[in-house]
Amino acid sequence: MATYTDRDRLALLQILRDEERDRARKKHRHFIDYCWMKDKARDPFIVGFHTKRICWSIDRAIENFKQGKSTYLMISVHHRSGKSDLVSRYLGPHFLGECPDQEVLQVTYQADLAAKFSGFGRNIMRSDRYKELYPGVKLSRETNKKNEWVINDLTGNPTGGRLYASGLSSGLTGNGASLGILDDYCSGRAEAESLVQRDNAWDAFTDDFMTRLAPVHIVMILATSWHWDDINGRIRQKMKDDPAFPRFELLSFPAKAQDYRGKGFYPGKYLFLERFDESWYNSQYATLGRYSAAALLDCDPTQRIGGQLSTEGIIYHDISECPDVYRLKWARVWDLAHTEKQRQKDDPDYTSGTLLAFERRPGDPVLHLWIKHVKRVRLGASKRDAEIKRIAQMDGPVIRQAVESSLDSKDAFEYLQQNVKGVMWHDIPIKGDKTVRATPLEPIFEAPGHVHVIRGDWNQDWIDEIEKFTGTGKEHDDQVDNLSAGYIFLVGSTFHISEKHRRQLAQRRKK
Repeated sequence: MATYTDRDRLALLQILRDEERDRARKKHRHFIDYCWMKDKARDPFIVGFHTKRICWSIDRAIENFKQGKSTYLMISVHHRSGKSDLVSRYLGPHFLGECPDQEVLQVTYQADLAAKFSGFGRNIMRSDRYKELYPGVKLSRETNKKNEWVINDLTGNPTGGRLYASGLSSGLTGNGASLGILDDYCSGRAEAESLVQRDNAWDAFTDDFMTRLAPVHIVMILATSWHWDDINGRIRQKMKDDPAFPRFELLSFPAKAQDYRGKGFYPGKYLFLERFDESWYNSQYATLGRYSAAALLDCDPTQRIGGQLSTEGIIYHDISECPDVYRLKWARVWDLAHTEKQRQKDDPDYTSGTLLAFERRPGDPVLHLWIKHVKRVRLGASKRDAEIKRIAQMDGPVIRQAVESSLDSKDAFEYLQQNVKGVMWHDIPIKGDKTVRATPLEPIFEAPGHVHVIRGDWNQDWIDEIEKFTGTGKEHDDQVDNLSAGYIFLVGSTFHISEKHRRQLAQRRKK
């Protein structure tokens, strides 16, 4: 039997270390693990099914680049899956280690976020672990900006390599890219639902981002696909319509297990059980609702069909079953038909006030919504304000009275503050598209038994509007606006009250 000396053991250890470094240079997954910048004990690099697939595609893209072939990758995977680590934080340093004379363009929807990713990559290149892999690749001493750094060789001369980080809509002109990274081109639901914003993002992608590419290049789009007509959706359509459009390879990893392009199923019921258990996924699906979950979890955004809010699971109660004002925080939320145009058209808008509350039950990720009473009127301004005053006094001082804030409602709000005593009035700042504002209500209406309606003569008008609501503005939507404003007021933000009442509350706190 062979015997080994200490010198042999040290030599073997050096061989193993050399093999580890060689793997880290050749394989992106091993590069990330080798240069991992977080505490591996508390925050380890967790590898899932999608991690291996994405890293394998990156390895192939880098190899193709070295051989003079361009690669286009479009990757969709659900939030919190480590996708930004795989591409935006670690790919730039790895690519420049392998190709130190090339340029990287790193882009997101926001310049500050791109600079943050770039700054992280710069710290990787300064680390001892990175220097072990690429001792001949160094940052220029003049590189002090997070959003731009330059590569030097061992003699201190520029290699021509650099990384530049920018927002999609600014700062791309004049910068080239052998590797172009676009990580999330949309900031959220409100932007995704806006056709103007989607058009602007597409124009920036085609006219600015794609025109920066070197003759041989890699394009990586790693994005949450919020909308069927976003950049991802338009790329898929362009590939169908135009044979000359770049051929993107589509890597889509839905949260729920399914056949992956004929190559087998996920190991478990959900994609990333190495990090999140099934209860996390179940909670995410329940909280988001079908429309948002299709985009954010299943990577397959759908078009809205029919009404936005489902009425199938609504439960009706007698008044005796309604939670009292001491168990839940109730509010009467008003939407005012306050402009002359709204009151004088053929089918005038209503002024409506909805008495509602939201209930959070232990262990249930979806809120419950209670609707106790709705009042709708079509009246001139003076009679309308008198009716609102009557309802507010009938509700009593415990019920908050809230009015959607706008320039047109300012006079009415001030009148109510001055003339309806014993009631604390609140203004609710409302912004954005009606459809977007109603989105948080979707999972509540979809979950069976989570919308509770007290029986009353107003029920039929209310249910008719809920079923017909599409957010197009073609139908009456005052009662839906009450619900979305109520969500903002009671759940989504802090209360907005008058300056007078702020002073009164401050005086009480001092006492």
